[in-house]
Amino acid sequence: MNEITKLESKNKRIEFYLFDIDMNKVSYGKFRMKPPLIKSSKLTSLEHGGVGKELSDGWAINYAIGCTHACRFCYVDNIHKRFSTRYSNLVNRPWGMYLLIPENIEDVIEKTEWWKWKGKEVMMSSTHDPYLPQLYHITRKILEKSLPYGVRYLIQTRSTLVTKDISLLSEYKDQIRLQVSIATLDEKFAKIIEPRVPSPTARFEILKKAKDAGLTTGIIVAPVFPKKDWRKDVEKILEKAAELKVDNVYGEALHIRGLNINYIKEAIANEKEYSDISESLSLLALNSFDNQAGRWFNGLLRMYNLKGRWWYEVQTKKRPSYMVER
Repeated sequence: MNEITKLESKNKRIEFYLFDIDMNKVSYGKFRMKPPLIKSSKLTSLEHGGVGKELSDGWAINYAIGCTHACRFCYVDNIHKRFSTRYSNLVNRPWGMYLLIPENIEDVIEKTEWWKWKGKEVMMSSTHDPYLPQLYHITRKILEKSLPYGVRYLIQTRSTLVTKDISLLSEYKDQIRLQVSIATLDEKFAKIIEPRVPSPTARFEILKKAKDAGLTTGIIVAPVFPKKDWRKDVEKILEKAAELKVDNVYGEALHIRGLNINYIKEAIANEKEYSDISESLSLLALNSFDNQAGRWFNGLLRMYNLKGRWWYEVQTKKRPSYMVER
């Protein structure tokens, strides 16, 4: 039973594949949230009881269902589809074609006892980009409300809209890590796998402005695809990171997450230039690539004198979880 059939056995029929680059057919909806806005998260270190990633102290803040970036590789779509009866049938549409925003967000912001997270690092956000145009006004309100209470943030984004808040973030620079995701510097490939995201070049400009403002910066090089020129591609990203003196650089391979492989195959079906990728999208091939790419990536970190590490799919106490230090 494939992933679509599994999901359809619990939900209404999955719409696959309907995509509109101009967002004219994106469906919008509303839902209600319960405070507090900050929830526990597994996207943290093994020591904090997480999966082994340096993305928070074990906390995350999410305030949307869906993400209009429509990144083909994203794992979040499957999470929403598993719980469609809890939210809305809209989540049975393809990833990138639905976005639900809480109708009571201002009340939830007010009722969140922000002081409880003083000094704790919270990821913003783990299931959507906090700087989608439809969410910017919410993100700004959350930051204005919570930063004076001493909440620390790892802001994870692919959006240039974050630069509108550089002056605010710089007022609390000791509480902020601003991190962008860059999967590739191949502009054509980037448009295929993350069709509504600003270019990789534009995301490097975010980092430059953040560094100039005195903010701590980071890059997640992810997901790294098993395409023929991946080594050259990754090295160029790390070379640029070293040039900008980015504080932390992490890397992660493409992994199978729900429908993401289906979305990727659909996106590259008519792209002969990237036909080699399709042959490497099995679990066995991706696990092998994960180990190979991890060794290469950690070697590049040392070569470019960058702090960070590769996030392996399976992280255990037996696998070295060291940070490459500058």
